[in-house]
Amino acid sequence: MWSAGDLARRGLNRLMDLIFTIGRQCYPHDPERLFAHHMGDAFYIASSLHEERLDRCASIVIALMRGMTEIGCVARASIAEGSIADYSGTRPRKIQEASLKDGDQHVISLGEGIMTLQSVMGQGLINAVTIDKLASNALCKGSLLLIPTEMASRLSKGFVLRQLPAAPDISAVDWIHSTSSILDAIENELGVARAAPSDFEARLKTYVAHHGMKSTWSGPTFEFAGVAP
Repeated sequence: MWSAGDLARRGLNRLMDLIFTIGRQCYPHDPERLFAHHMGDAFYIASSLHEERLDRCASIVIALMRGMTEIGCVARASIAEGSIADYSGTRPRKIQEASLKDGDQHVISLGEGIMTLQSVMGQGLINAVTIDKLASNALCKGSLLLIPTEMASRLSKGFVLRQLPAAPDISAVDWIHSTSSILDAIENELGVARAAPSDFEARLKTYVAHHGMKSTWSGPTFEFAGVAP
């Protein structure tokens, strides 16, 4: 997308705006508060506390994925569990001293240049990326919402799930046809027009046709979102 006009920039800005609105309007207070960390062309969104049920996690992601289609973009996501922490205190001493001197924990001077630093790491981020990579290695590319199959039972029945045949330890959540009262509440707070599944299907097909996406991308996208090609 970065070489195709400004769609990538607009898509990232749209994603950023949606996350900001959900954090501010839907879950601003402890214990429901969210922690969103920008990493390149993606975000890692963490809960404040462990969530036994995963309906809220899936609903947030689905709201984001649906919201992206309103500007002609699509997204891909995975749900995982694990620790997350700020590891800036373990940086080399000279780096810590430079950040104190420059007054910025994440940007320090390299003379007339700069070094930008990412402080958030942990098993949660590693697990989320691993799920995505395993699905990609199983030739499941495209706009998918992935979750470990062993965690899928923690979702309510309104969430439509399909196991990946080539990677049965991973399942895909149908982000077009799944339903949840939590999802409805989030979309209401976002102020987005609630589109019908057929609208999302049409947007997805338009995206594939407009960008000439290969069958290796469109096939899994349609299959796991329950869309007839």
